[in-house]
Amino acid sequence: MRLSSYVRKAAMGVAAIPLLAGCAGEQGAGGAVERVAENPASEQAVKRPASWTDLPVRTGARDVVHRSYEVRITVKSLVRGSEEDMRGARVDGELKGMVPHYLTFEVTNTGRKEIPDAYMVDSDLALNGTDWTRGEKVYVSGGRPGGVDLPCADTAPKTLAPGDSYDTCVAYALPGGVGVLSLTHNADGYLDEGGPVATWPVEGGLKAASAGLAEPDDVVRVRWDAGENGVLTGKDVLELPAKLVSVRRGSAADLAGLDLDLNENERRGVPYYVSVSYTNTGTKDLYADQADHVRLLTEGGRQIRGKTSFVLDTKIPGCPSDWVARMIPPGDSVTECSIHLVTDNGDKPFAVGFAEAGRPGLVTWRAPLR
Repeated sequence: MRLSSYVRKAAMGVAAIPLLAGCAGEQGAGGAVERVAENPASEQAVKRPASWTDLPVRTGARDVVHRSYEVRITVKSLVRGSEEDMRGARVDGELKGMVPHYLTFEVTNTGRKEIPDAYMVDSDLALNGTDWTRGEKVYVSGGRPGGVDLPCADTAPKTLAPGDSYDTCVAYALPGGVGVLSLTHNADGYLDEGGPVATWPVEGGLKAASAGLAEPDDVVRVRWDAGENGVLTGKDVLELPAKLVSVRRGSAADLAGLDLDLNENERRGVPYYVSVSYTNTGTKDLYADQADHVRLLTEGGRQIRGKTSFVLDTKIPGCPSDWVARMIPPGDSVTECSIHLVTDNGDKPFAVGFAEAGRPGLVTWRAPLR
């Protein structure tokens, strides 16, 4: 099944939207308009529309690392706003029609060093949609039609001394109809890489994500980059039948001595081997090398890119591949295997995605673990 994507960067993108900064509060059952907490900036109580909804994020504290600083992040609430919140504001074209989500949390400096630029702590956070793509972070300031305050105020101080805390809010935009799978924090700041990860799941998010998956035996046409030089043109894109063959768990011993570009956390991670088959339905020989388009998608919301050895004749137990440095004639099929390192012991593979050439989005299959 084809899923929409709205972030095209390895780390979260940031957009500025002039909206009114306010505060976050609780909404009771029934969704009536209620009073919310006082605005820490203006100290005046406001009302919020009944269209705003509290999402069942698993709140609580996680000890994480921001750069070299020890930090505790305590998630307090996640509110889905309304598309109307962004109407009348100067919004980038790609954000029009999207729905803001307001995340409130507390940041505590648990280390021994003062944290400079404390407002950057949230740069390692990502709100993950039920299609595994990430919400676009937006900064809110200015005004909203009707004069109703938004439940989101960035109140981060310039610096944060050891033992000190602050409450703040960050807004993320998701397309309408896309739910929230989880909130994640990556200590490296690069959300597709193998750094330590903390996760706050949203109840029901994984079930919603599962409903959009193709089964492993389903053949789905994917947009394949047929160019050899890495430069994509319209003539280089083919739509080829693809099928997920297998997802196997390996061991660190399998990778010993291989020429793989792994960071410290990945070396301690668990390798998973993903095999996908493709059929050349074109009229010309096809150079097969699409492993870097494959993603291992986890329950926590991560997209883990595949890695392959720089040595072409490498044989990896559990990861058979017949793609190595050859052309595929018309009518022939090929199976490619990629290695994906899961670095978080509490996270599990759930699906496999293929990042399509020249089009945002993923083709996804349910992961049949072996």
